[in-house]
Amino acid sequence: MSEQDLRDTFGEFLVKIGHSNNNVVVLDSDLSSSTRTYKFAKEYPDRFFNMGIAEQNMLGTALGLAISGKVPVVSGFSIFTLGRAWEFIRLACHDNLNIKIITTHSGFVGGDGSTHNALEDLSLMCSLPNLKILNPLDNIELIKMLEYIFDAKGPFYIRLPRGSFPKIHNEDYKFLIGKPDVVKDGDDICLVGTGYGTILALDSAPYIEKKLGISIKVVNLSSVKPINISALIKEMSNTKGVVTLEEHNIYCGFGSILARIISEYFPMPMKFIGIEESFGQSGNREKLLNFYGLNKEKIMEKIKNLLISVRK
Repeated sequence: MSEQDLRDTFGEFLVKIGHSNNNVVVLDSDLSSSTRTYKFAKEYPDRFFNMGIAEQNMLGTALGLAISGKVPVVSGFSIFTLGRAWEFIRLACHDNLNIKIITTHSGFVGGDGSTHNALEDLSLMCSLPNLKILNPLDNIELIKMLEYIFDAKGPFYIRLPRGSFPKIHNEDYKFLIGKPDVVKDGDDICLVGTGYGTILALDSAPYIEKKLGISIKVVNLSSVKPINISALIKEMSNTKGVVTLEEHNIYCGFGSILARIISEYFPMPMKFIGIEESFGQSGNREKLLNFYGLNKEKIMEKIKNLLISVRK
């Protein structure tokens, strides 16, 4: 599977949408080289605003632009854009403004320092009414998401990594907001991932199936909010248990959201894989993922524990 940098896909799409929609404006917090919004700035300098390292001002300005009829795209590193300007984002959601928040450097970001890791952003954003939250699996899904959010009204948050994810979807993939995307069929255990969590599930499933002699279904839930509950329960109902996977803190994160839904509508055994009570560290991303248990060995351990609880 070839890999594509999702940031480049994002930057190229901005140029395209900027050509077809003159109301699109882009705001960045002095990080346009890293976020790839410089591509838009080069083509449409009068509609690009470098707000400096001042995320609160950036969001406040975006709110004003949205009120005046523009379609502001706000970008920066995930942890700083969302963490420093959360109250301004809350105001945008409060008034259901047409603002698109698309940040990069989510999850582990490598050697920039543990302060730059974004392992809490889903927790922060999921509590906001009116906000729709998307976490793409690959560049094809990202393009479909971007097409969707610029056709739709209201506030959106798209969570992008620093680098590349493998290509999973075909060109004819159709994105339906809220709908679970089954990327591998199976009968015994359901692995439900978002973003990198789905990639990890897909990579690990054949190894675990061979070791344990079971059949694994893999569901990609790139729409963190909203979620089509009936469709989600339908995909899980023919399996014995669920394991959630996320490159995020498991407390109040993706797994917690699914646990609330499943416990209410279709109770079944669950296990959770993600970051546990940590800000992470600075270092090689692959090594960090392995250190914090986002690997096939941990998934297999969780599945074994699930199967034991089911047999009881």
